[in-house]
Amino acid sequence: MRNNTISICKAIGIILMVIGHAGSPSFVGRFIYAFHMPLFFIASGYFFSTKNLDNKISFIKKRFKGLYIPFVKWGFIFLLLHNLLFKANILNTKFGGTTLYSYKVILDKAFHILTTMGSYEPAILGTFWFLRSLFVASIVFCLLFYTIDKLFHLKHINTALIICFMAFVTGFVMSYMRVNLPYIPQGGIREIYGLFYIGVGFLFRNSRMDGKLKYDNLILIFSFIIVCLISYFNPTSLSTNPKLKLYLGTFIPAIVGWIMTYKFSSWFDNVISENIIFVYIKKGLLYLGDNTMPIIVFHFISFKIVSFIKIAYYGYDPLMIACHPVISYHNEVFWIYYSIVGLVIPLLLNYLFLKIKYLRFLSFK
Repeated sequence: MRNNTISICKAIGIILMVIGHAGSPSFVGRFIYAFHMPLFFIASGYFFSTKNLDNKISFIKKRFKGLYIPFVKWGFIFLLLHNLLFKANILNTKFGGTTLYSYKVILDKAFHILTTMGSYEPAILGTFWFLRSLFVASIVFCLLFYTIDKLFHLKHINTALIICFMAFVTGFVMSYMRVNLPYIPQGGIREIYGLFYIGVGFLFRNSRMDGKLKYDNLILIFSFIIVCLISYFNPTSLSTNPKLKLYLGTFIPAIVGWIMTYKFSSWFDNVISENIIFVYIKKGLLYLGDNTMPIIVFHFISFKIVSFIKIAYYGYDPLMIACHPVISYHNEVFWIYYSIVGLVIPLLLNYLFLKIKYLRFLSFK
């Protein structure tokens, strides 16, 4: 069942993700990276139900279908397209840092896509780490929750707190000792982050935290100021190999950023307005929030459209089309165009996939 407030939260998150990748001004990027990816993990935890504990296999199957299958499908598709895109110079060595793949390399990457959810095309599917991290973290969260619940019979809120504590300590040790988890691409720290933030989402909903946070306008303004200050003085992100200071600095802006986004989304959802523009904006946000996967898959490749135009306008080297994620020169205004195209084109592609019979296997429904 759709929760409009969470759908709007996810829409804001996906818009911020695209803007962050579009070469936006540095102060905008620092603000976005302070909380936008934790937001998706928290939203996932918000929907986690203890009913999943009685039907773990069904829960894992849903995660498999919703995260693993899209990862493998699009990982394979763009892996098979790599050499074609390279010969078309959309990917190249000069600006893209890549080469033609041999059959051996293709088979090796295909194996890792299947087994570790790694080796995807970074210049096109650069955000696919999130699908792997959410897949792993949500399943681990469910299994840990079940195990702790069976062993100790605690209140569910306490169980979630224990999982958050376990994740936090694990991440602390990893960042302090500079170690990685084995068999997980990029070291596993993002999966640990995901585990922690899924727990935060579960706690937020089940502790009825929203009802306890009164003075909505003040909280919205105050949380916005906190995120702005932290992102300015101590920029953070879900880095793959964070030092301890960066690791510890991620949690406050992420949680405060979630509260800020949730409060705004709740307000926006509950505002009653007959203004046609407002109505369409709300419908658009709800649609975006319910269709984030096409944007995750296609926004990088969609950026190439704007890069083509930018190359023609400024007379750049045509090989700069391979610049990832965007051509950063003269981007003072172009980041807006990149952002618009990165949101609109993926949704148009998904619409076509649904409407054209022979392309429906590519759709996200």
